[in-house]
Amino acid sequence: GVGLSVGEDEGNGAPFDFDVVGRSYANEDDGGGLAGPISGFAGWFTVDFKSRTDDAGKDVAPQIPNPAYLSTGPEMGYTHWGQQVFHLPSAIPLLADQTTRIQGTLEMMRTKDSARLYNVRLRFSSSRRRTSSQDRDGDVLMKGKPEELVYQIP
Repeated sequence: GVGLSVGEDEGNGAPFDFDVVGRSYANEDDGGGLAGPISGFAGWFTVDFKSRTDDAGKDVAPQIPNPAYLSTGPEMGYTHWGQQVFHLPSAIPLLADQTTRIQGTLEMMRTKDSARLYNVRLRFSSSRRRTSSQDRDGDVLMKGKPEELVYQIP
């Protein structure tokens, strides 16, 4: 078992909501906007090793005088962990003078077979509006169907 299957409801996940602005024909020289398409999401992790602050552990766990941090983010350069790419089965096009909104949730859980392996579930939908519109929920030109994807991270 992979520990998480499409359709299983383990929880709500962590929400995300962002806009991607398509390149403007009027301002091609200023580098404004992206040409697209969006073909996946990238992920990495950051972890800290510091003293426990929860009620159960703050009085019994050892105090760590010099906390340490580990990040596999792209700004950190090469690590042997690297980043993870979650390819989409179908790309999301970016259109000139339009803003694509992607909103959904990301959920991670350990697999049933190994505590070292994780499954990631992405649930999201996309919509598109004119970039000139300031109303994120109104003036929608296109609304994509909800997607649910599950990936196993080796």
